[in-house]
Amino acid sequence: MIYKNIIEKILNGLIYVKGKFLKVSNKDFSKILKFLKESLLEKLNKAIDFKDIEKIKYLKWCYDKLLLDSSPIPISNLKPNSICWVDFGQNIGSELRKLRPAILWRSSNDKKMWTVIPLSSKCFNDKYYFHCDIDSIPCSTAKLESMTNFSYKRIREPFFYNKKIAHLSQTDYNKILLALKKYYTFDN
Repeated sequence: MIYKNIIEKILNGLIYVKGKFLKVSNKDFSKILKFLKESLLEKLNKAIDFKDIEKIKYLKWCYDKLLLDSSPIPISNLKPNSICWVDFGQNIGSELRKLRPAILWRSSNDKKMWTVIPLSSKCFNDKYYFHCDIDSIPCSTAKLESMTNFSYKRIREPFFYNKKIAHLSQTDYNKILLALKKYYTFDN
């Protein structure tokens, strides 16, 4: 089947043919999409043991990703150094996952991409140089090793502390900046 060849090339990362983007008609695109959906369902029916909670969480995350476009927080409400709930999704191995508070550290010019630093209460006072305890929210640690870039669509809503939207204090900002310098430049 010609569509299977095209699908295999797309799945292997090839989107060019002779140096030009692969172009398909709407009719062919619909057939390819149908083939992908059927292949996915076939794979899921064979491979998923519905007693395995991690696989179920992953399937839920796939569904949740489809919904991320539908209700993003307004870009104008996003400010650097504010703390928001960010959906890290269902990831692999020991990568961070789930909906968790994170510091909005920096944004792109159009505010559609944000560098976020996730927060954790489990790492508080653990003395690792890549964990920076903050005072803005008691028992919270900025996990510098997990700093990442995300679309603003993963930012769900502001995080509240003492009935106010939580923000990073200038002291916490300076502590994190110093810790980041140490983390990325290997300074002592």
